[in-house]
Amino acid sequence: PCSARIMRIHPVPSPNAVGSGNAQLYVEIGSRETQFGGSKSADASGLGGGLNNMLMNVAQLLHDSCGGGRHGNTTLVLPQLTSGWRFFKASQPGSRIKESVEFGDVFDAAAFAQRVAPCRVAEVAPVGVAVQEAAVVGINRQWPYEAWLPLVYGALAPSRKLQPAVAQMVRRAAAGGGPRWAAVHLRIERDWWVISGFCTARRFPHRRCYPPSEVASLTAASRLRRNVSGVVLVYAADNVARSGPEVRPEQFGARVLSLPSAPESMAYTLRTAAEFFTAAAAPGGFYGNSFSTFSAGVALHRKFARGSAAAAPRAAYAYDCQPALVRGMRSSELFRTVSAARCAAAAGGVAAARSTDAARGKGVRSGLSQGR
Repeated sequence: PCSARIMRIHPVPSPNAVGSGNAQLYVEIGSRETQFGGSKSADASGLGGGLNNMLMNVAQLLHDSCGGGRHGNTTLVLPQLTSGWRFFKASQPGSRIKESVEFGDVFDAAAFAQRVAPCRVAEVAPVGVAVQEAAVVGINRQWPYEAWLPLVYGALAPSRKLQPAVAQMVRRAAAGGGPRWAAVHLRIERDWWVISGFCTARRFPHRRCYPPSEVASLTAASRLRRNVSGVVLVYAADNVARSGPEVRPEQFGARVLSLPSAPESMAYTLRTAAEFFTAAAAPGGFYGNSFSTFSAGVALHRKFARGSAAAAPRAAYAYDCQPALVRGMRSSELFRTVSAARCAAAAGGVAAARSTDAARGKGVRSGLSQGR
C-alpha cells in the first residue's frame, strides 16, 4: 500500500491525450514507498513490485481516472515502472540498474493508448499544466479492480526496444520446440518457493507449489491431445534457490528447452516482459499456475489481446487444478484445467508434497511474492 499527496487541479487542454473532450485533467502517481522482503525503499515517481503487480496497479489507476473513480474523467499519465533490480542477486549486473524505466520502454505506449480508448492516457503531461497525484491501492484479497484487467492486458504490445528480444526468444523457441511448441511456466523461483511461505504445509487452503516433475506429469495428457511438438520451460533459472526443486527437462519429452535468458545486464522488468510476450505467443498452448500473477497475466493477454496479437492462439491451462481466485477473478475464466482425472489423482498427494517441501526447509519465511 502507499499514499500520495493530493494537489489542487484545474481544467486544462490536452492536445496530446487520447480521447475526446474540450477540457481535461491529468493525474499521475507521485513518489511512493514499496514493501519488499520486509524492508522499505523508495521508487521515485514509479510503481514497484513485479511486472504483473505493476500492471494491476495500472488497472486500478485507469479505473480511478476513467471509470468514475476518485479522479473522475481525467487523463492518466502512464507511470514509470521499477527496473526490478531487487530480483537480481547482488552479484548480477542487473542489480545495479536502479533507475525506473518508462512505461514506453517496456510496452508500446501508443498502441496501449489506442486500445484503452475511450479512456485517456498520455506518456507525459504537457508542460505547465497542473497535475493531481494519485494513490496506488495495495493489492490483497479484497482488491476490487479485477474487471479492469482484461482492458489493460488486452492493450499490451512490446515496445520497439523490447521487440528484438521477444523475436529472438520466439525464434529460438520454435527452433528448439518445433512448430507447435507449448510454454510451461514453472513457478519455482526463490521469492515463491522460499521467501513467500507458499510451500509451507497446511498454511493455505489450496496448494500453490508444484515441482517440475509433477507439472510434467499433470500436463502430459493435455500436451499429447494438443499435438504439442515441444516444450519451452519458462522460469528464471538464475533466480532459483539452491534448496529449490530440481528441473529435469527430459521429464517433459524429447524436445524441451528452457526459455532463452535475456542478458543479465537487461533490467529485470524488461526481461520479464520479454518472457511474458514469448509465453503468450506459444502456438501449442500455455500451461501455468493460477496463483501466479505471471501465469494469470499471460492467460489474460492470450484471451483478450487486441491488434496483431489477437490472431494468436489463446488456449491456457492451469496445472494446479484449484478453483482458485486470481486476484478476484476465478481461474476458470482464464484457464482450462489440464485434466479432471489427473487433478483428482494429484489432490491425494497434496499433503505429502507439502510435508516434503517443509522438511526440505522451503517456505520458512513469509511475505508477498511480487516477482513473477
